[in-house]
Amino acid sequence: MAKKFGLIGFLIYLLFGLYFINLGAEFFELASFFTDIQSLIFVIGGALILFGGINYLRTGKKQL
Repeated sequence: MAKKFGLIGFLIYLLFGLYFINLGAEFFELASFFTDIQSLIFVIGGALILFGGINYLRTGKKQL
């Protein structure tokens, strides 16, 4: 399943990761558009974190 996402999946993870890092460290000031949809970004980011954790567990079992 991970090969289906490829580069696009990586870029999605990267964008949400950078958003969360910027949210805590405030490197850049974001447009008001992002603050308007912040709850949606948190939901999508949380789902991506869960998906990444599940994939980590799945690949870890294959290596054992």
